[in-house]
Amino acid sequence: MVFVTEMFTQYEVGMINQDFVSESSKLDHIQMFGHGVFETMRVFKWDIPLLYYHMRRVNEHSKKIYLQTDSRVLRERVHNFLSSIRQTHSGSGILRLTVMSSGSLGGYRIDKTCEPTYIISYRTLPAEFPDMPSNGIKMRVCDYRLPSNPVLSGMKHLNRLDQILARAEWDDQFDDGIMLDQNELVVETTFGNVFFLSSSGWVTPLINQCGIEGVMRSLLIKKIMPALSESVAIRKVKLHEIKNCSEWFVCNAVRGIMPVSSLFPDLSWTIGEKTKKLRRELSNLYPCYK
Repeated sequence: MVFVTEMFTQYEVGMINQDFVSESSKLDHIQMFGHGVFETMRVFKWDIPLLYYHMRRVNEHSKKIYLQTDSRVLRERVHNFLSSIRQTHSGSGILRLTVMSSGSLGGYRIDKTCEPTYIISYRTLPAEFPDMPSNGIKMRVCDYRLPSNPVLSGMKHLNRLDQILARAEWDDQFDDGIMLDQNELVVETTFGNVFFLSSSGWVTPLINQCGIEGVMRSLLIKKIMPALSESVAIRKVKLHEIKNCSEWFVCNAVRGIMPVSSLFPDLSWTIGEKTKKLRRELSNLYPCYK
């Protein structure tokens, strides 16, 4: 069943600062203390459709953890990297940009003035890129609860143990899992954000204590839904609201909008008309999400 999370193996090629590397051990290396942030971007015909949103987020979040990034430099590095691999790789893939500290002054003390280390890696989409299940994705509720940390809330930092522990709760029975916080409020899923349709319009959970503010989430809130005159509320969400809703979906910047068909053990949905409408609008603007 697993069509989203285990569809790739290792990254094929990467660049650390200005040097190309191909050894997976180097590409997979993360600095000792996980001091950094990253973006996972969809590449389509050698273009990154949501590059503006990714660059804005990584630049903003880097500065929050004392990494001195420059938006122009980040864009140049990404464009130069893609230009360098055009002759050897397919133009449809996933690009990961990691921005991390270049070192410490001893222990946990950091040098706030040093230039970060940039790691860019790329993996080609399989020729048979897994299609969305025709009836939607299968979900469960994770046992793991997200801890509260308002300082890091919203940030896609390198410390992803929360998601790793939650995803370890199942093998291939489900596509994704809902993640709750310590107060039993819905926050996100292991790899995306949640939207559901209430009687008064679309709702997405408030991300102010934990969780990631996804790029696709921002695009839907600020561009796609307003274009369709669809209202969206950002607020605290209880699990029973999702269980009782008429339609809902998970979204991220790699796969776009993923309608939900079931929630373990016994809830099911058909793909709703409003969800289909959002997917059509998204794919019209960004064909990679068809």
